[in-house]
Amino acid sequence: MGQVPRRTHPVRNDSARPEKRNLSKEEQIRRKKQIRRKKRRKARQRFLIKLSFLFLSCCILIVVASIAWKITAGENGWKWEKEEEKIDVDKLVEEGYPDSLLELLEKNPETKQFVLHYMENKDKHETIDVSKELTPNEIPLFLQWDERWGYETYGDDFLALTGCGPTCLAMVRCGLSQDGTWNPYKVARMAEEEGLYVSGAGSSWELMTWGAEKLGLTSWEVIFDEEHIVSTLNSGNPIICVVGPGDFTDNGHFLVLTGIDDSGKIILRDPNSNIRSEKTWEIDKLMSQIKNLWAFSFE
Repeated sequence: MGQVPRRTHPVRNDSARPEKRNLSKEEQIRRKKQIRRKKRRKARQRFLIKLSFLFLSCCILIVVASIAWKITAGENGWKWEKEEEKIDVDKLVEEGYPDSLLELLEKNPETKQFVLHYMENKDKHETIDVSKELTPNEIPLFLQWDERWGYETYGDDFLALTGCGPTCLAMVRCGLSQDGTWNPYKVARMAEEEGLYVSGAGSSWELMTWGAEKLGLTSWEVIFDEEHIVSTLNSGNPIICVVGPGDFTDNGHFLVLTGIDDSGKIILRDPNSNIRSEKTWEIDKLMSQIKNLWAFSFE
């Protein structure tokens, strides 16, 4: 019989394996420090990458928002930029613009287009129709410097400067009656004819009583406290108030209070400002400036 060969095993060559070193304590500490430094460097790199990405995202958002604004604004955006150019007042004086209108422009930048259009519109006396501006159960906003009537004279100057009283009364009459007959210019004519303009002072307070009666309105003075002001407005009766120096004027000015919003603030119509009319006002802040006030109804 043949002899069964013996199974042989490969000889293990331990000399080929790397010899494991026994590191000293100092070397172990040094290696741990190296590992920690590497980790910190990687963490800083990740942080810088995230920060760069965030910065790039913000830049992209700014660019996108700028493009969106220009698309939305269109020609109006360029027009706005152009209108913000400084006005050469000396040139306007040379061209014959009245000093009172230039003073109006200085005090109230909202009147810019009204003042600049003076030369082309001052002699126009077109028929005034405000009927399309009336909405049921709302008091409209009329501005005393509206180009349809602002260049007309009322008392000592342009209605744009002196006509806050007639403009407020026109708002109340047109809003309550839903009839546009008594526009600000027509009310101003009536006030002058009835002697309700006081030279150097403006509209007499009697415009809100006797003058209102001429327009078919019923008016009464409101007790000057928060409770009566709020209850009057909540009853649907607008209030015209005269205010002294403060948020609205340097001397005297008429406003229309039209209601109360959900937060308890006053909604008003300022005949001299779109911007102030868009805001709502704390009643305490208004009461500190109010000198007198009248409520109105129309039957």
